[in-house]
Amino acid sequence: MNHNQSFAEVSASPQPGRGILTTTHVISLRLPSVTDAAFRRSAANAAMSVSAGLDWLLSNSFSNCQLLFGLADCPEALDAKLDVRIPNATFEQLKSTAHQLGMPVSVYIRKLLYHYYTAKTLKYMRSNGHYTLAGCHD
Repeated sequence: MNHNQSFAEVSASPQPGRGILTTTHVISLRLPSVTDAAFRRSAANAAMSVSAGLDWLLSNSFSNCQLLFGLADCPEALDAKLDVRIPNATFEQLKSTAHQLGMPVSVYIRKLLYHYYTAKTLKYMRSNGHYTLAGCHD
């Protein structure tokens, strides 16, 4: 997804097994208010809950997660708090992926949101019938 597309455009196709949240895990993290606001606007524009929006972003980041390894954590003040619930299956994959990259879960999420919504160094691209994380190269 490039930054000219809306979140709604790329999240229109549901993923199997992701429709009903049965068991969830609470995620709570600090991030810059500008990043928080952009993420919440994007979820609202897509008619998705913030939790569902984060689940979509995370689930589609895991196949190319190594992009986050070389990116710095956000330098801006962490003046907002994000509290969401994601499916346990997503959380387990997130925990494993973050561990492989040597970073806490909260840093993985913050880097993803910051570099997608604020720094705009990441995007989502359609590849082989699904979306995956990609770097922006201008």
